[in-house]
Amino acid sequence: MSTAPRYRLADSTLVEPLVQSWPAWSYLLPPLPAALHASAYQIKTLESYLEDPAMHEKASRDPALFGGPWVDVAMARQAEVRELLETMTSTRAEALTFARAFMDFHRRLASEAAGQSLEGFYPEIPDPVRGYVELVYDYYHRPFVRVHEDLLYRSRHYDEGTQSLRLSTLQSDQRPFFMSTPSLAADADVSWTIPFRDPRVDELYRLDVTRRPLGEILDLLGLDERSSQRVRALLTDAPARVGDRWTEERVRIRLVGHACVLIEWKGIAILTDPFVPVQPAEVGTTRISYRDLPERIDFAIITHNHQDHFALETLLRLRHRIDCLVVPRPYRLLYGDLSLKRLATTIGFRHVVELDELETITFGDGGITAVPFHGEHADLAHGKNGYVVRCGTAAVWFGADSDCLDADLYRNTARLVGPIDALFLGTESVGGPLSWTNGPLLPAPPRPEHEAGRRYHGCCARTALELLEAVGAPRIYVYAMGLEPWMDHLLGLGMNDEAPQWIESERLLSSARERGYIAERLKGPCEVVLTREERPYAAVTAVRADRTAEERQFEW
Repeated sequence: MSTAPRYRLADSTLVEPLVQSWPAWSYLLPPLPAALHASAYQIKTLESYLEDPAMHEKASRDPALFGGPWVDVAMARQAEVRELLETMTSTRAEALTFARAFMDFHRRLASEAAGQSLEGFYPEIPDPVRGYVELVYDYYHRPFVRVHEDLLYRSRHYDEGTQSLRLSTLQSDQRPFFMSTPSLAADADVSWTIPFRDPRVDELYRLDVTRRPLGEILDLLGLDERSSQRVRALLTDAPARVGDRWTEERVRIRLVGHACVLIEWKGIAILTDPFVPVQPAEVGTTRISYRDLPERIDFAIITHNHQDHFALETLLRLRHRIDCLVVPRPYRLLYGDLSLKRLATTIGFRHVVELDELETITFGDGGITAVPFHGEHADLAHGKNGYVVRCGTAAVWFGADSDCLDADLYRNTARLVGPIDALFLGTESVGGPLSWTNGPLLPAPPRPEHEAGRRYHGCCARTALELLEAVGAPRIYVYAMGLEPWMDHLLGLGMNDEAPQWIESERLLSSARERGYIAERLKGPCEVVLTREERPYAAVTAVRADRTAEERQFEW
């Protein structure tokens, strides 16, 4: 038996998936959105930085501007930014041509097609685009281009060679905004160019729960002994640990942070909208991290395709631990309405289930039912689901960033899914403007009044209370919109007690309590345990986020 020391990933080791040095998120992988985003956002942002790096550096330090198109790279590293720009324009020339050809044709179709047959436009489809699109009208005779997304993933337009992983020590939760700043390697970092779907990626992430000799880890990464010191700095010889499996009949709900919730019941573990933080090297906020999760996650459920809900950094790291990934079904009309199932299977997830509204996936005497989700997408036809998770006689509605635009919708749904014990909901009452993440997908900039009026927003206090009353739950838990410091780089909210989301959250809690509801704002990490009393699940214990306050007992 080998006596060589064995190592696992240190708790502070960040493994960051990258697409050509940019933090990976859903719009950087599918061929068309990736090409449009590179052409209309990434390259323009880098060019802007190189024109005035001092302005970008100053703007990146201003909390009021966080989340804007500022490259948070020190002026001393201008040469690396210039090199990245040159690499993108040369190696992705075909993708940039594809993006321009698609958008030019899309604009032409919109200006010339007015209800006549679209057959005559097919010969005019540009060569890079031909064979991958269908031309269609809506019922008002407005044309648009529908993309055959599956074909594009299997074409030359999908380039796995741009994918890589970057291993580094996370010093603090302060990270640059994910969308506007490329990730430039430091001397101590370890970079690994590898397609995300490669099974060796799972072998790396298994180092969260198992230990291996340093030599095997070097072999896995394709490195030799000269890199051993850098790799060793990212490892620890401390025993691996995973969370205990909860086998009780009581339902335990642990808030990891933001919309990420771990539901455990009778040995079943379900994770919603997974984003799991790394514990930074500096002393940071208490958190649930990868080693605190159970070794097997039966279901990971995704409500919608936003970076804080479909987070590739976490999903890839948990891929080997997730038995089934549950995603919403897209409408398949707009090319920005991605099939998360197709994306997930392309990057290596083996079991992905796509649920439409009111479809259910079952486990024992429990199940996960997809429910309608209005709002949050700036009125764009993009697929999304809320979910009701039923464990025996207990049922919890996870509304994420739903807005109550039509209370009757939620009343009708509640009549079908049955009694609800608790509602989990955000109060993202403002949200980013229409073009914030979808700007590169739009054929033309939105009019100012549309940009201001159509935002990615969920409930305010009034609509959240209407939604609570519509589903008939006796209690509501509001997740802290961006208050966990590890969410800043994804949300760009700059949350404080003067932010409108916070104010609406306070109003909601106050109004709900006045009406007799149990209402709490939860900040990760904390937990809620549904307890069986005379009537099923008639009490709840909420453990506050700091884990030192007294437990509160609520009854209804």
